[in-house]
Parts: sequence; structure tokens; C-alpha cells
Amino acid sequence: MTDLDALIRRSWPVLREAVQMGRTVTYTELAGRVGPPLNRRHLHRQLLIPLSERCRRAGLPDLAALVVRKDTGMPGGGWHVPYPEADPDRAWAEALEQCLRFDWPRDVPAGLLESDG
Repeated sequence: MTDLDALIRRSWPVLREAVQMGRTVTYTELAGRVGPPLNRRHLHRQLLIPLSERCRRAGLPDLAALVVRKDTGMPGGGWHVPYPEADPDRAWAEALEQCLRFDWPRDVPAGLLESDG
């Protein structure tokens, strides 16, 4: 299992819980609940950017849309990089809605993992 696979597996319960509750999760909360080596300052690089890429490749909503800044309730600027639309806030709102409406399975979708573990 790759390190990213391990981070996705450890993040899955937090992300799935957020979806079930119809809410977002802050960078600090996600990093704190998953634990090291996740760090809220490097969460985009460590997990969210590659997770977004895997979601796109698997044809799934972008789970990284669930993760927001505590002070603004919006994603950090790094979330918008792969979405160069004219209105980044609208792109995020649409991605978040897709994420919250999707029927996520109990276990991590195989398309998000490179290996079976």
C-alpha cells in the first residue's frame, strides 16, 4: 500500500462522516483526527491534491471540496488550481454539492486506491 493509500484509508471515516452529516471539515480537524504525518499546513500537498486527482480519474465527486478553512468556511486557494473556471466560488459550491449528494460506500472506493492493501 502506498503512503497516499494509507492516508486515504485513514481519512475516509472523517470524510464519510462529514458527508453523512451534510457538513464540511476543516483542515485542522482532518489533520488532527487522522494524525501524523498529516499536517494542516501541508494537507493540500500531502493528501488533497492527489485525492482530487484520483477522484477525477475514478469519475467520483471531488472529496477535497469537503475540506475548508476554519476562518472562512471555504477551501484554500490550492483547491481552485485544477478548476480555472471564471467563478471559483461557484465551482467549489457545485463540487461540494456533488460530494454531499453522492451515495458514498462504507469502505473506500477501489478507484481511490492504487493497491488493495
